[in-house]
Amino acid sequence: MTRRMAFVALCSLLCIPFAQAQSSRVDAAFAAVPFQQWVAEGAKTELPWRPRISSPNLTLHQRIAVRVEVDLDGNELVKRCCDGQAVALVEIRDEQDRTYRNYGGKDLKDAKPGLSEYTVGISWQIFLLPGEYKATIAFYYSGRNAHSLTTQRVHVGSLKHEPLPGSWRDLPAVEFCDPQPEGLDAFLLPNIEGRLRLPAKASRQIQLEILENVTPYPSERPRPKLYTDRIGIFLTVLKTLAQLEIENGTVGVSLLDLTRRSVIFDQQDIKGGQVSWTNLKDAMAANSVTAVDVHDLAQEEQFGEFFRSEMERRLDEAGSDGAKRVFIVISGPMALGSRTPIEIAPSGRDNFAVFYLRCDFLQTSAIVRQTQVFAGPVKPSEQKMERSEDGIGKALRKLKPRVLAVDSAQRVREALATILSDISRM
Repeated sequence: MTRRMAFVALCSLLCIPFAQAQSSRVDAAFAAVPFQQWVAEGAKTELPWRPRISSPNLTLHQRIAVRVEVDLDGNELVKRCCDGQAVALVEIRDEQDRTYRNYGGKDLKDAKPGLSEYTVGISWQIFLLPGEYKATIAFYYSGRNAHSLTTQRVHVGSLKHEPLPGSWRDLPAVEFCDPQPEGLDAFLLPNIEGRLRLPAKASRQIQLEILENVTPYPSERPRPKLYTDRIGIFLTVLKTLAQLEIENGTVGVSLLDLTRRSVIFDQQDIKGGQVSWTNLKDAMAANSVTAVDVHDLAQEEQFGEFFRSEMERRLDEAGSDGAKRVFIVISGPMALGSRTPIEIAPSGRDNFAVFYLRCDFLQTSAIVRQTQVFAGPVKPSEQKMERSEDGIGKALRKLKPRVLAVDSAQRVREALATILSDISRM
């Protein structure tokens, strides 16, 4: 069976975000071929390829996206080694006939013999506003005459249930994400410039703090990919929440690693959603899940105490400057590693509010289930077992948090609407 490879070596692939979509490099890639003539001639398959466009879906970034993919036979690339490039072009036209272009190119000198057993994938995630679009995808080898081309209509409907009307008002109709982004960039998409419109105006000064729990589960330490997949969801949700606009207040973001009992990243008074993602990624790298040391593990039962002390410290500051302190805690269910229950005492000033955004993504019951194939008992994974207890929720209980369980992009959107509505009534 032919294996499909996302081909990490395509890091030489060039992708231009929206603000630079008509840059000289993109223009040059399209000008190198008679693209408009190709379009006029219609669909053609002179070169082996498999283009496709996924159905539009709401993403955790709270943007509707499609994925454009071009699969190439690695054997074909090897046959054409080692001169020139394999180039894929994508053009999107909106209802106003505005064009948005992007391209990817791979040097054929990198097409080594071992590549012949793979299918090489070039793909883009593209954010679109509701509307009608025409997508044209073309592929060619530089310096040669043959090409393949297809044009497809793309319909992006409005959300059936829209709790955040107006949140897309300032966005471009089309915005390209990076293809094959590496590491945390796959979740943070740092080159995306479009911002959601998420305003809240309370009758009093608000100091909003977003606290995200990035603590690794014990089962994730020997298997870092499990941690990366989970934390990628959390960071995507964080990026969305960081775009909240408190008209008469401030927004801050902190990342808590309970195992190391430390705040690994902190940025206060964020303007326009401009979190320093570079510094955040550096902080995450410096606190790699594989670098948890023996000292940390020996004191693991104390990390619940760190969460309590950190929350109580912040609660004690509530009201000291006249502003109401609003906390959004982003976490998944997890045991806090303490033999005695962790309970956070509320501040005597009672000048705070807490939202607990409980991320139930990938969460399944710890109850043993039957398989359809063997009809035998299957024990839940260790990672799932670690999520069977909501220690964070229990610790926050005395603070009377607004608990918002989210397990999909739509649920995150509804949670955002609830938070904005509640803050606006404060």
